[in-house]
Amino acid sequence: IAMNWNFIFREGFRGLGRNITMTIALVITTALSLVLVGAGILISQATSDTKDLYLDRVEVMIELDEEISANDKDCSSEACKEVRDTLQADSGVEQVTFRSREQSYERFVELFQDSEPDLVRETSPDALPAAFHVRLKDPTDTAPIDAIASDPAVSDIIDQQEEVRSAAGNLDAIRNATFVLAAVMALAAIMLIANMVQIAAYQRQRETAIMRIVGASRWVTHAPFIMEAVLGAVGGVVLAGVGVIVGKNTVIDPALKDLYHNQLLAPVTSGDVWTALPIVGLVAILCAALTAQVTMRAYVRT
Repeated sequence: IAMNWNFIFREGFRGLGRNITMTIALVITTALSLVLVGAGILISQATSDTKDLYLDRVEVMIELDEEISANDKDCSSEACKEVRDTLQADSGVEQVTFRSREQSYERFVELFQDSEPDLVRETSPDALPAAFHVRLKDPTDTAPIDAIASDPAVSDIIDQQEEVRSAAGNLDAIRNATFVLAAVMALAAIMLIANMVQIAAYQRQRETAIMRIVGASRWVTHAPFIMEAVLGAVGGVVLAGVGVIVGKNTVIDPALKDLYHNQLLAPVTSGDVWTALPIVGLVAILCAALTAQVTMRAYVRT
């Protein structure tokens, strides 16, 4: 058995050397497809983590009508207290904060005076309404908000969760496009493997026929070609792994550092990378072996 495995590995490496240009093409194509698959998985993980990050901080803003906004500084009017009491009595509400028109404007200036100074200059203090800022225990359960949605004192409801869904949708679209490209590259890699195995088998058909005549099993004659495909896939896996790790550390992390620091985007951790890479690599190697085996059975009769 040991001698057979030595023979299989030796012939597999020799086969890669005989078709060096096709081997290089296979390694690069496999690496690109695996990078794209890995990127799609990591984007999915980042999207999920970003949703959790935002949902921990998301609020629902309930804007109040003009009468309350203009005349009520501390939610002492009956209409304002009715809305507040309804919200606070609901077990699904974690926190209710009232901001008068003046407090809303002060908060607006605080948030945008550096990033949007023109917007601040053009916005008058009476342009913003008084509002309740509501934090829900479960941001996906809007039943407490529905209870006051039809109240005459409520002029508008702004759910930040919709913005989170929109941002997550954009990330999902990028992920889906990445997976489509990965599928195209994976198909190209499979076709390359099949073609490489056919060419290798044709080049060595005389050797294979002699081996069969002297009693070698079909497994022994097919195994070197399967090993050739597997070794090519391993090369692609290694190249993809190096590319992902180097790209993360030298390009992605520096580019997104500020977003990570300000908690605007959940970071892709090294743990995420090391979890995804072995799984994707193993699947790629198994697919390469299966493709080579199917090709040998379909096109090679010895």
